[in-house]
Amino acid sequence: METKYNISYEESLEILDGLEVETKSLENVFLSDSLNRILAQDICAKETMPSHPIASMDGYACASQDIPLLYDQGLRLVGINKAGESEIPSLIQGGCIKTFTGARMPQGCDVLILVEHTKMEEGAQGEIITLCQDAPSPIPNQWIRQIGENYKEGEILLQKGSRITPFEIGLLAELNYVFVPVYMRPKVAILSGGDEILEIGEERRENTVRSVNNHLLKAIAETLGAQVSLFPLLKDHKEQIRMQVLEALRDCDILITTGGASKGDFDYVQEVLHQECQMHFKGVRVKPGKPVGFGMYQNKSFVFGLPGFPNSCAVTFMLFVRPLIAKLLGISSIHISKLKAHLAQEIKRTDSRAEFRICDLSIRQGRYEVGFWNKKILQSSVINNFCQSSALIFLEENGSSIKAREEVDIILLSHLLQF
Repeated sequence: METKYNISYEESLEILDGLEVETKSLENVFLSDSLNRILAQDICAKETMPSHPIASMDGYACASQDIPLLYDQGLRLVGINKAGESEIPSLIQGGCIKTFTGARMPQGCDVLILVEHTKMEEGAQGEIITLCQDAPSPIPNQWIRQIGENYKEGEILLQKGSRITPFEIGLLAELNYVFVPVYMRPKVAILSGGDEILEIGEERRENTVRSVNNHLLKAIAETLGAQVSLFPLLKDHKEQIRMQVLEALRDCDILITTGGASKGDFDYVQEVLHQECQMHFKGVRVKPGKPVGFGMYQNKSFVFGLPGFPNSCAVTFMLFVRPLIAKLLGISSIHISKLKAHLAQEIKRTDSRAEFRICDLSIRQGRYEVGFWNKKILQSSVINNFCQSSALIFLEENGSSIKAREEVDIILLSHLLQF
């Protein structure tokens, strides 16, 4: 396959969508370790829940045919029914059983009268329960959870490909899943650097910048469910770059390089990638991130050459790498959700590329509003622009300037950090 250059954003997505990607294998992990993992199998109910009618409030259980007695002589209290009891008490005609929340309803009872709706008096044969004067009329099956109300045996409760959130953890615990079947994490290797890059912790030198990309992309990849290996920062030495690239490719599903993707005299990374890998495309008409490249190594590892500025590499990672992580995790189809927002400030366009412009995000009168009131100059090196409440405005290729108060398409950053 010949490398395509300077393609449109849509064409780049078509190339990625058309890839045949082998899903990662299944592994079983402890329930406590399954948070944010992706289910590799459907989860079905092994039993019906509840298996019996259950009281959802504290009250007195009785039969519907005995409701008239509550307005006359009352019902005789004939027993106590706590949650967790193995034996279910039986009702006698004209009687009621005090039943607590979570307890199975006594046999023959289809009415639960709330404790606060009743009063108790002493009678000749024991305690008598009657309705308070202002209490509502009892309704059969009210305040009673019915058989199968939660789920029925065999029902699919969680679908394969679902992300496990704290709520899924709760359900899996109820279903008694000690081990949970999940996809193995895709292995992502990150190579970043250049002679001007300092790792965190190093003393600052003149004409250097702090390493941001490797830590930024590691955090994004791990948020998306990948297992990440950070390699030492690259130096501007072609053969050393080649050795580190080949070493990283030995045991990864996706290799990410950042920097060295332009046309400078010391941008050796893209040269090495073109020599060692089959590059599918180089250059996409997007802003930020035009130098992005994608290819494969020996038909087993995916390779991305991302730009060197933090904002550019973050955006291109979420646009291009995220779909492949999803496919490796068995999520066959994902899309970028676009929402509508009012534009608070005019956008003047001087570039024909499709643009993902960072913006401030607020909600006013129940609608999204976006602008640039807290943003510094819109350069790809200003990583603090992505902090606080932010989103991306999507501007189509060859689009025109947009006036304030018009409607624009936005993408929430939180949507790009999940599937």
